[in-house]
Order: sequence, then structure tokens, then C-alpha cells
Amino acid sequence: MSIIRKHAVLLVLTFIIIVHAIDRLAIVILLEDIKNDLDLSDAQLGFLSGFAFVALYVAASIPMAYVSDRSNRSRLIGGALMVFGGMTVLCGLAQNFFQLAAARCGVGVGASPCVPAAHSIIADIYPPRQRTTALSITESGFFIGSFIGLWLCGWIATHYGWRVAFIVVGLTPVLLGLISFFALRDPPRGAKAHEASRGFIASLSVILGAPAVRYYIIGSSLAVLGLAGMITWLPTLMIRVYDMTRAEAGGYIGAINGVGGLFFTIIVGVVADRLSRRDARWNLWIPAVLFAISAPFAAMAFLSHTPIAVLVCFAFAASFVTACSAPIISYSQQIMPSNVHAMVTAVIFLALNLVGFGVGPLAVGALSDVLTPLIGEDEALQKALLYVAPPALLIGAAFVTLGASLSGKPQELEQPLTAL
Repeated sequence: MSIIRKHAVLLVLTFIIIVHAIDRLAIVILLEDIKNDLDLSDAQLGFLSGFAFVALYVAASIPMAYVSDRSNRSRLIGGALMVFGGMTVLCGLAQNFFQLAAARCGVGVGASPCVPAAHSIIADIYPPRQRTTALSITESGFFIGSFIGLWLCGWIATHYGWRVAFIVVGLTPVLLGLISFFALRDPPRGAKAHEASRGFIASLSVILGAPAVRYYIIGSSLAVLGLAGMITWLPTLMIRVYDMTRAEAGGYIGAINGVGGLFFTIIVGVVADRLSRRDARWNLWIPAVLFAISAPFAAMAFLSHTPIAVLVCFAFAASFVTACSAPIISYSQQIMPSNVHAMVTAVIFLALNLVGFGVGPLAVGALSDVLTPLIGEDEALQKALLYVAPPALLIGAAFVTLGASLSGKPQELEQPLTAL
């Protein structure tokens, strides 16, 4: 494949991730409107923004990744875009908690094939020495989508209501899915695709059989738990405590996620690619260090009592954490055979979403409900974020460090490791 075509495919996949992020995160800036309209508790809002999406996302991601490793990935992505776009539209039509939860579960099912299939394609068109940078570029789509989605949904909700915001952002992936289904070509599989096909259980055994993999997946999941709690609840905190409008909160936090995440993700990807040429474990050491550094920034954010201090400290904490998924995925794909590339990404994202985006928002919301009778609604949410995010980041850093120590130094990055 020519360089121009490789980069064109990368840009298309990045745009797909942007749209994926917009629809996934649309609910975050709309939580306070949904709470008031449907009379919901913070725990219910945490469920809608976390587990309602994650429940079927994680249930579907592994089998869909297994299919992706053995089928046309481009058509799978196109079909997925149409499904989760349609389900986002249904979120705007929901009349109660249960209907909205069901629609969010549908968004999760539809979104499940997109990221594993996209990462599998990247692994087939870019060599290991360029793969972390390429993955970082696609991951930057999440932050661009976060910026666009939070600002756009906040603006639409302010002028037309939260239901219209869901409907508008849901129509885009439906149209993009039609184009992708018929126009995006699936590139040839990697050099090791001729290997004997593994069954579903055998593929999982290859991925989870290495202790190092288990440890760094646990560590990154805990770090994302802290991040997800912050990303999900910070807009509500700024609206509820600091009297920001939806558009202001969405604009500020979207800009932090978009600009900060984009900058740090690409920088970390380039640095990790350079350092990992000497030792692939830099793809784990760098995330471990960044997780540890982000913890004090998260603590300072929620010990602060001015909106500027909260946003600045959050910017550093969130940007450091969000930059780390590409090196971890790149390392996993370097040590795994090509016929489980989509599946290893799905396993990682299953853990990140189930533990991180599933437990994180729910834990903060539930703790906020517990603290509200004691210290009041405004202070309760900020304390809940303080008690959840920094400890999760520190413990996550320790687990990733342990995973790196168990990995050993790979002798040949072009071949899958048989023992870690």
C-alpha cells in the first residue's frame, strides 16, 4: 500500500473515531437537563452515562472483535456507525429512565466493533516502528470529538433542548456509516495472517495467558476509572457549583479534552515510538509515569474552590491519562499475532470501559448521593470526585509498573512473544 493511501485510510479512521466520540459523550453535557426533565438521581445519571452504555458495549466487543479478525472490517465499521447513530437518535425520543437506559445500551452495542476494527486495520498497514504514532493519531479523534461534541451539544441544548441535541448528533454517523459501508476498502491482512485460525477461547487464552498483560490492563483500567469519573461529572460540577451555562461548561471542558488530549496524545505517541525502538517496555513505562503524575493534579482540582483552578488542574490530569492508551495498545499488538489484533484491542477496551467508564461515573454519582445529606449537594459532588479519582490513578500506575517489570525485554519486536 502506498504512503498516500495509508495516510488517507488513517485520516478516514480518525474521522470515524471523532464521530464515535461525539455520540458517546453527548450525554455528558446533558446530564443536568436530563436530571431536571426526568427527575433522576445522581446515581441514575451515573448509570446512564456509564453502565447503560458499557453493559452491552463490553458484552458485544469481544465477539464483534473476533468477527472483525475474520471478516470485512470496513463493512463492519459502516454497519456499526448506522446502528449507534440510530440509537443516539432514540435517546432523544426517550420519555423515562428505562427507555433512555435501553437506548444507551443500544449505542453501546452499535459502537462496539468500531475501535477494535480500526486498530486492527492500522496494525496491518503500519509497521511496529510507526504503529504507536499512527494509533495516537486515531486516538486523537476521541479528543477532537470530545471538544466538538461537548460544545455542540451544549449549544444545541441551550437553544433547542437536550432531546434535539441527541437527534442532531445521531444523524451524522448514520450517513457516515452508509458511505463507509460501500466506499471504505478493507486492506490485506498482515504477514502472519496465514497462521492457523484460532477458536474464540484459544484467542482469549493467548491474550490473557501472559501475567504482564493482565497487570497492565488492570492498571490502565483503574486509571481510566479516575479519568471517566472526572470527564463525566466535571461539566455537571461546573454548572451546579460554579453557575456556568451548558455552553460555557461544554466549551471549556471540550477545549481541554480536545486541545490537551490531542497535543499530549500525539507527542506521547511519537516519543514512545522512538524510545520503544530500544526497548518496547517504554510503551508501558511512559503510561505508568503519566498516571502517577496525574494523581496530584486531580487532587488539586477538587481541593480548589475557584473554577479556573479546577479547570487548569483537571486539564493536566486528564491530558496525561488520555495520552496513554495508544502506547499500551501498540505494545499489545507488537507482542500478539496478527489474527488476534482486533481481539486484543477489544479485551483492553472491555476492561477500560467496564471498570473505567462503567464503575467510574457510577461510583462518583453514588458517593455524591451518600454525601449530599451530610454536606450538601454542591460540596458532595466535588468531594466524591476527590475521593475517587486520585487514588484510582495512583493504584493504576503501580499495576502498570508491575506489568512492565514482568514483561522482560522483547528480543524481536516483529515476532509475537511466546512468554512474558
